[in-house]
This record gives sequence, C-alpha cells and structure tokens, in this order.
Amino acid sequence: MIKFTSILKLIILLIWSILIITLAFVAILLTFNSKSAMWIAHKIWTPFILFVLGAKMTVTGLEHIDKSKHYIILANHTSNLDIPMLTAGLPLIFYYVAKKEMQKIPLLGWVMTAAGIIFIDRENKMKAIRSMKIAGNKVKKGKNIMIFPEGTFDGSKGLLPFKKGAFHLAMHAQTDILPVAIVNAEDVWPEQSSLKLKPGKVELRIGKPISTKGLTKDKIDDMSDFTRQIIKKLLL
Repeated sequence: MIKFTSILKLIILLIWSILIITLAFVAILLTFNSKSAMWIAHKIWTPFILFVLGAKMTVTGLEHIDKSKHYIILANHTSNLDIPMLTAGLPLIFYYVAKKEMQKIPLLGWVMTAAGIIFIDRENKMKAIRSMKIAGNKVKKGKNIMIFPEGTFDGSKGLLPFKKGAFHLAMHAQTDILPVAIVNAEDVWPEQSSLKLKPGKVELRIGKPISTKGLTKDKIDDMSDFTRQIIKKLLL
C-alpha cells in the first residue's frame, strides 16, 4: 500500500513540477527577471510538494533573519525533501549552488540556468573555483546563496565533513553565514527509496548568523569546524 501511494504521489509531483517549470520559463521570458522564477518556486511549487507528501513543517529561529541583509545559507543535506523545505520555509529569495549534472536535464536545466542557479563541477577544480566566483559576484550584488557544505547525502546518520568552498566564498564576500538544520526530512522522503514516502513532521531550525568579518584563508578550517558544530547542535 505504501509503495502504491508513493508512486501516486510521485506522479502528482512530476506533473506538478512540469507545470511549474513551464510557468517559470514563461515568467522569465515575459519579465526578463530570474526573481520571477524563484518567487514561483518559493510561493507555489514547494508548498504544494509539502502538502502532497503530508509533510507538516514548523520553522523556528525566524527571528535570527534580518531581511535587510543577505546571507550565505548553509544547511545539512539529508534527503530529496531538503530543497522544498528550505525554499518554502525560509522567508528569503535565494539561489542554489547545484551539481552540474542537473543542468543537462531537459527544460529543468534551462529554467534553472535562466533563474540564476549556479552549477558546479565537483570533478574539475578550476571550473568549481569559477563557479564559486560567480556565486561571490551574486553575493556582492546583495543576493542570498544556498549551499549544502556536505556536498551530498549518503543516507548515513550525522553530518558528513564540510567542504571548504562555501567558506572561501564567505571570506571573499565578507557576508554572514546563516546556519540551518533540516530535521526529519529523511523520514518523509527517505534517501534510500522514493517508494517509501510517508506523512510526517519536519522542521527547519535557523541559528544565529555567523559573522565572517575579518575571516582570512588561514582561518577557513576553524570557521568550517565552528559552523559544523553549530548545525550539529541545532540538530539535537
């Protein structure tokens, strides 16, 4: 029964996503503004995903967000539900750093590119550095950037080691880091199987912004470890 229900939900989400991707593409063509696509994702696409999955989300720590500022948002990566949760739960328009493979997906890749999503080639260091520079330019222009510092999720419990790219970006941009913990997403949409979807309570826990003022290259490792410990505590 769970398998049948999961397949039905996935079909609904696929149809819904195709409709939204098409709408976002049209919105970009009409407005010449990537923000229109991001607004559609925040206000229309992701709330419906949470509804279909039966994910009842609570968000704590909203008082830590100053909407007059911009952030580099860092969160743990646990499941396919992470992006919908962040997009629906954070009262900010932000741009993801995504793996380059997503850019090759027909229509979705085109819309993501037009919407300003930054693609990173993890296997090519020079291209990865170039992608982070693009992200840095967006931050300097007052945009929020969202990065999963673990780089991926493997289904294991606990946080994986953090990659340093996000912290080099924070250093160059001198922009505060906003730590966010994603809780129980893997219970609703398990990483191991998309055929075991089930309703449940999920949560976003937002921590206090972490200042990167004065951050230098020799302190990157310390900042990475400190941020990881903050997110780890938020998960408890």
